[in-house]
Amino acid sequence: MSTLVREACVVGVDGGASKTVALIGTANGRILGRGDSGSSNYHNIGAHAAARSIKKAVQHAMDRAGLTGIKPEIGVVALAAMNSQKDKLEARRFVQHAKVARTCFVVHDSVAALYTATQGRPGIIVISGTGSAAAGINRAGKYARAGGWGYLVDDEGSAYDVGRNALNRAFRAIDGRSPPTKLVPILTRRFGVKLLAEAQRRIYSDGMSVGEIARLAPLVSEAAARDRICGEILADAGIRLAELVCAVARRLRMTNEHVSISVVGGNFKSGPPLLRPFATRIRSECPRARITRLNVEPARGALALALSELRRRKERRTDAVDWLRF
Repeated sequence: MSTLVREACVVGVDGGASKTVALIGTANGRILGRGDSGSSNYHNIGAHAAARSIKKAVQHAMDRAGLTGIKPEIGVVALAAMNSQKDKLEARRFVQHAKVARTCFVVHDSVAALYTATQGRPGIIVISGTGSAAAGINRAGKYARAGGWGYLVDDEGSAYDVGRNALNRAFRAIDGRSPPTKLVPILTRRFGVKLLAEAQRRIYSDGMSVGEIARLAPLVSEAAARDRICGEILADAGIRLAELVCAVARRLRMTNEHVSISVVGGNFKSGPPLLRPFATRIRSECPRARITRLNVEPARGALALALSELRRRKERRTDAVDWLRF
């Protein structure tokens, strides 16, 4: 083993509905390797498959770092869709089964994203990837979260939501229930059929996954400048995401503060058609808010939490806010 990795190392994992990303780092914060794999949302793929995805991503990171025969001291695995105590217990079981570190902690993915954005300071994060959620922490160290209840009942403003609404509006259009939209020819080409009605078998019988529906969202963004229906879908997504932020701000009593709101996730790449209504709705309730884009991947937040825990143990600190309990 090289001198570089004789010190303890840690691992941070961000597991979502579309992909899982793992980062291996040293105790001084240097990133040694990055690995990725498929979904680790156990609601969608099951606990065993989620554990395999986590283990695969970490192993890829270890391989790319050139590390063999060692195990990270601390691991923090940030997962989507952990909304109940039962979810947390199940996630802890399958993460422990993956055996990616000597000591492993499991947190909601919004916690890692929030820590990435705020580094422990007050603020709010809103995620819009395959799913959606918002979370915040105030000056008193109180944490609150909104959304993230899964694609069947929630995930409003997410890429999945945009993709599903695109399908809905396109099929309504061919019925004459909604105005014509360029989504009809766009989706017809995407499915490789002559008529959009022929795509029904692909959607239902073949079983489009959550990720596949979410991957329709960029088609909506690309057409938004020339199609009113696409613009409406993105504007609605922006408003729904802003509602998540405002709900968190109200619960934390931050609506009148100079609060920093960080946005993260591929769906925010939709640009002004989504961002303008998003910002307008937020400022109607949080007039002092400052909105910024987080350009650091959430796995860095999980890694930072793992580093913080390693240092806390070495220094025998008792931190005022224990992020790993959220």
